[in-house]
Amino acid sequence: MNDHSIRDCARGLTIANNSAVPNSKVDVVAPELILQDSGNNPVWANNVSLTIDITVAGANGLDAGTETPNQWYYIWVIARASGQFAGLLSVSADAPVLPPGYQFKAFVGAIRNDVGSNFCALNQMGRVVARNAVAVLNSGTATVPTAMDCSAALPQKAVKATGDFTLNLGAGGGRGEGWLRSRPDQGVVGFAGYLGTPEYLTAPFSIPVIEPQTLYYNRSAASNAASVTVSISGFEF
Repeated sequence: MNDHSIRDCARGLTIANNSAVPNSKVDVVAPELILQDSGNNPVWANNVSLTIDITVAGANGLDAGTETPNQWYYIWVIARASGQFAGLLSVSADAPVLPPGYQFKAFVGAIRNDVGSNFCALNQMGRVVARNAVAVLNSGTATVPTAMDCSAALPQKAVKATGDFTLNLGAGGGRGEGWLRSRPDQGVVGFAGYLGTPEYLTAPFSIPVIEPQTLYYNRSAASNAASVTVSISGFEF
């Protein structure tokens, strides 16, 4: 077996909000892409260029149900045996409902629908995604590793998160220490500094996501750090 038979392999994949209708349409481009059917039989697609509209049902639209706010939609490219290709949005990261006549599929990305049922801004190159920053923790004070729900910022299939970690100290400043973790005992990124005015320290991070849509944080019990803020502005599949 080689890469030419493995589902979801892509060359030159890009995904972005449609420039004319960014709130409900997303564009997918891939010079080459591998799809598979339920029997793992592959098909090769070339020069894929699609616009998927969440207000449309079926091919090049939503696979099932109605549009829902505060929801991740997973982006698929699908195909008929005849070679006709289309795009598909689904709440499922693993098993989209294929329209009649379509047997092949490939997962390519995900986009978030916000509270107003508008797509969040997103740019994807390959498996690397930049998105609008989302705070997943504000003023956290835990001194033991504590889970953060990152589902508003990370889709289920994200394997790495990028963003900013901020230590907020009291008015007197001092030394601050905090940690971001993939799990309570794994993938630890540490942050520390001696802080005066303006009494906060912000540093970028890149960390593996081991548990879907979840990261952990804590600060030192001996630290002067009054609280921790974490925001996520990107991820990888």
